[in-house]
Amino acid sequence: MDLIGKKFLFNNEVFSCDDFLKVYSRSFKNVYEVVRVVNSEILFWNGHYNRLINSILKFSGKNLDNIDFKDKVYLVISKNEIINGNIKIEIIFKDNGECDVYIYPIKFYYPDEKIGVEVITANFERKNPSIKTYDYDFKNLAQKLIDKNNVYEIILVNRDGFITEGSRTNVYFVKGNEFFTAPENLVLNGVTRINVNNIISTLGFKLVEESVRNDCIDEFDGCFLTSTSSNVLPVNKINDIYMKSCENFYISQVMNRFKEFLKK
Repeated sequence: MDLIGKKFLFNNEVFSCDDFLKVYSRSFKNVYEVVRVVNSEILFWNGHYNRLINSILKFSGKNLDNIDFKDKVYLVISKNEIINGNIKIEIIFKDNGECDVYIYPIKFYYPDEKIGVEVITANFERKNPSIKTYDYDFKNLAQKLIDKNNVYEIILVNRDGFITEGSRTNVYFVKGNEFFTAPENLVLNGVTRINVNNIISTLGFKLVEESVRNDCIDEFDGCFLTSTSSNVLPVNKINDIYMKSCENFYISQVMNRFKEFLKK
């Protein structure tokens, strides 16, 4: 369990984190969203909210836009006196047609983009990539591979040999001033991904929404990941292939512009 902090919200009531397991019901029937908090403010709330509502609708057919999720998240921020961190919003759908809402602080790790990270590829496809749902079997498998290989992330490769996304990130490959990333229908369209795509276009670089073949990785100049926790994170090694992503001019331009964007 990634829960941290002192307090969490269960539906409309605040509980001590010591009581979390007393009211929490683990279920495969879930959707969730993770938001990042900086200086006690939620980053990119509208993007996260829209994706959450879309995931709920696609998964259950329900429209929960009558719930003020934003106020609930800020309540959790206040109760835990959070300055910087991550908060998870989790919706559990019950067999009787009702649902439970949990909002709680979770463990977080923000890697150093100056160093970059190592990743490996794995043959796996999400069943419904457009829905942000917690697949316990997949998450456990991914974490085992991460721990076993001492890497930051697992990059998923589909049955046709194309790279789609990471287990918790979106993936970009760079060749010259061209940025390649899998098309939206093959991935969970991350909130950070949407902003990065806009930055790439604003900088005058070319965005190519096209999957890269797993056996063509060494043809690219660099690679980076994006996510709520990763921001824009260079990859310095994929499997046995080393990449100079941290030194890449175009990746640095996007990374710096994203940092500026966060300050607004």
